[in-house]
Amino acid sequence: MFGRGNRPTAAMSKALPAGTAAVDVRAAAPVGTYFDESSQFTGSLKLNKSVQIDGSIEGDLDCSGQVTIGTSGKVTARIRAESVLIDGEVHGDIEARSEITLRKTARVYGDLKTEGIVIERGAKVEGQITIGPSGGGKAAPAKHDAVTMPTPHKTPV
Repeated sequence: MFGRGNRPTAAMSKALPAGTAAVDVRAAAPVGTYFDESSQFTGSLKLNKSVQIDGSIEGDLDCSGQVTIGTSGKVTARIRAESVLIDGEVHGDIEARSEITLRKTARVYGDLKTEGIVIERGAKVEGQITIGPSGGGKAAPAKHDAVTMPTPHKTPV
């Protein structure tokens, strides 16, 4: 019993039954909060752990971990998180510090800002996508000397 819990059992080593989808462990994150399909939330939500959303959320969502929006998830909110993985629908701007992943069933209506992005064929995005390091501050304004531009002249044809 003790010390054997980490060994794979015979049942674990068998192949998955036909028709069973494999889990993508690269995108899996431990879930701290879960909103199931029957859940509805309106307001400002701030989380220190990852969240899985299969229900409906409206408002603002600020998460220190990963935000995962399942296929039945519908979010109408501004999202700020470490990373965001979308299978469902989002209406609102998304800012992820590390990465945004849009699966083939994702439907996103808003601007995306992140350092890295993965978009599967079939995903729908309506908005601007900004990719690159955030830099942590505002850019210094450019220095301009006064320049007088000549007035354009129209030449008769």
